[in-house]
Amino acid sequence: MRHAVLEAVCALFASAGLALGCSSSSSSPPNSFTEVYAKVIAPTCSNDYCHFNGVTIRFSALDMSSRVIAYWNLVDQPLVGPSCALMGRRVVPFQPDASFMYQKVSKSMQPCGSQMPAEPIELLTKGSAVFSGNPLSQDQLQLIFNWIAEGAQNN
Repeated sequence: MRHAVLEAVCALFASAGLALGCSSSSSSPPNSFTEVYAKVIAPTCSNDYCHFNGVTIRFSALDMSSRVIAYWNLVDQPLVGPSCALMGRRVVPFQPDASFMYQKVSKSMQPCGSQMPAEPIELLTKGSAVFSGNPLSQDQLQLIFNWIAEGAQNN
C-alpha cells in the first residue's frame, strides 16, 4: 500500500514538473531582453538609418541589427560616439538611471548627444538634442527600466 502511494506521489510530481517545464519554455520571461528587443529595439532603433549592421562611429558604432549583436553591444559597454565617448556605459545592470540606453529614451533625463528615438533625416540635418522621432510609450520605457533593474540578463 505504501509503495503504491509513493508511486502516485512521484508520478504527480513528475507530471507537474513536466507541465511547468513545458509552459515556461514556450514564452520569454517578463522584462526579458527578448521582449525589449522585440517590442522596442527592432521596431524603433534598428533600421537602415540608425543602429544597423556596419554603423559608423558617427552614430556611436552601436549595431543593434540582431538580438544577439544588440545585447553584446549594450550591456556593460562604454559609450564611444563622438559627443559622449567615455562618459559612461550603455547599460549598467541593476542601474537603469545610470544606463545611457534608458537616459537616451527617457524624456525626463538629458543625456549628452541626441535623445532617442530620433527621426533620421531631422537628426542628420539638425543634429538636435531633442526628441525628433516618436517617443517611446510608457510601457516600452517601463520594459527597458525593469529589464535593466532586474540585472539586464540575456534572456
